[in-house]
Amino acid sequence: MEMGMSISRKESELPMKRKRKKVDLFMFLPDDILLDILKRLPDDFPRYLAKYVCRRWFNIMTNRILLHDTSFIILQKTGNLTARYVGIREEEQGIHVMKVQDLDTPPIGIIRSWVNEFLLISDYKKQSLYVYNLITKEGSYLPERNIASCGGYCTIKCGVALSFNLFKGMYKVVHLFMGPPIECHILILGRDIVSSKWKKIHVPCMNGGSFYSSNLVSVQGRYIHWDNCIDNSLVSMDMVKEEIVDMSVPNYDKGFGFVYTIFEMGGYLAFFVENSRDKADIWILKDFERKKWEKLQSITLKMSYYSRLSVSILDRWCYNRFPLCGVMSKRSRYIILECKSNNKGMCYYDLKNGAMKELDIHINVDDGCVVLSSPSTR
Repeated sequence: MEMGMSISRKESELPMKRKRKKVDLFMFLPDDILLDILKRLPDDFPRYLAKYVCRRWFNIMTNRILLHDTSFIILQKTGNLTARYVGIREEEQGIHVMKVQDLDTPPIGIIRSWVNEFLLISDYKKQSLYVYNLITKEGSYLPERNIASCGGYCTIKCGVALSFNLFKGMYKVVHLFMGPPIECHILILGRDIVSSKWKKIHVPCMNGGSFYSSNLVSVQGRYIHWDNCIDNSLVSMDMVKEEIVDMSVPNYDKGFGFVYTIFEMGGYLAFFVENSRDKADIWILKDFERKKWEKLQSITLKMSYYSRLSVSILDRWCYNRFPLCGVMSKRSRYIILECKSNNKGMCYYDLKNGAMKELDIHINVDDGCVVLSSPSTR
């Protein structure tokens, strides 16, 4: 009798369990409404992670919000200030331009840094910094601080960048002034940006250079690197620990001139140096704490194919973006750089087979580039 009652009870519970089955209500929402929900998430929520929920969310995030892992913005610095988004996709035959799109950004200055959905823009007229959200299409000027040392945020002696703490969901802005002496201030972007205050960071004793790279290189949204063109060293900073170190670059033949540059590649800082007219070495910073560099590969590049880095220190400050960025996955490695033989101006080099191929992107000589920096998912 008891056995019969337990069986009937289990059978009656089956429909209840079926009724309690969770239904994904998002699947019934149109893309525009789902996108609007993502826009309303708080700023400290890492929205870029939402693209890993499912294929549909991935398509919405990458197509509408421009958060593709390998992408950069081309800036027209002369005439009208315009910005074009370029998304790169890796395929079996190589890498291809997935999307080129004009960005509707405030024409107030030059984009200096790009982390997740946020852009950091220098407003030269107001001598101020502006943070713009690509998702909400809203922005805000950052509070001013005592800038008597450098005279403004936008001089050639200043470097600015965004960073993101993946674990705390916290964004920061760093402002470096080469000095001498070198100075550093950071600003935490809270909900009320206007009331935020700059904090001075201790800088260890190191030489200030005459010319630095105008754009800081951001790796994983955490590590910031600034090229010191004089001392063959980098001013590097861990934005989570808020610590600055003097990072020596790998040893190379300095007889060929000042012909190296740094860029982000597969979540690492990459160091590209020419050691002859047609040969170059690529190193990556494997361990920030130990300052450990590892040689990735030696490559051969014909001078007629790519835009060689200028030996002029001043020109290096202006054109140090080449190579622009790198792609490094389990199956392939590429670097993207300016290409002289390509009428449109850009190409990529396959490190695996040594082949150079053109990219369907037009870039002018005086255009600038800003590469997307996102926290590593490794």
